Amino acid sequence: MNVYIDDSGDSGFKFDSGSTSHLVMAACIFRDPKDIEQLANCVEGCAEKNRVATEFKYSKTKDTIKRCFFSCVSETKFSVRTIIIEKSKVHSPTLLENPSKLKSYAIRQLLSHSFGQITDAKIFIDGQDTKAFGMEDSKYFMRKVNEYCPGTLREISFADSKQNVLIQLADMVAGAVNHAERTHKPSSAANLNLFKPRTYQPAGSYWRFK
Repeated sequence: MNVYIDDSGDSGFKFDSGSTSHLVMAACIFRDPKDIEQLANCVEGCAEKNRVATEFKYSKTKDTIKRCFFSCVSETKFSVRTIIIEKSKVHSPTLLENPSKLKSYAIRQLLSHSFGQITDAKIFIDGQDTKAFGMEDSKYFMRKVNEYCPGTLREISFADSKQNVLIQLADMVAGAVNHAERTHKPSSAANLNLFKPRTYQPAGSYWRFK
């Protein structure tokens, strides 16, 4: 089992100085290598069709290309588990005093509460985000998750999102969820609706954390 994780939003709590209102962490789960290959082909086809020379990032992608992206991947097999944190509702002194820990905390919660849907998994995270996730030691992170939910993680790897279309998928999913949660506009749900069934339990989750 391979799981690709990315986020949307920052971990800060200085809302008057530009901190985002929400943090969304998304995990895209693949149970069959053939599904990974199919997804990669779909994304590469979308990039070629739309002349996307760099990577897909939700915050930097035009709306028309976003719709094409989610439409292209709609026929592939993967599950989505998300955790949505509205940061104004966070009251933990530890997180408020150490905001850099919020992303690591979100990943731990997401993986520790999969209810048996994530097992013996190899986790891929954008290598550019390791410092932001506060994961100085991936072995420590693995130990904490596996202590809470034995057998969840097998390995953590860091990938370059520019070279890994699965990380790009996680970025696009997290961005779409964040946008829908922040705006609450019917138009913002258009992309979300193309993959939201993948968040349905038990395989997926759409967890508004409280």
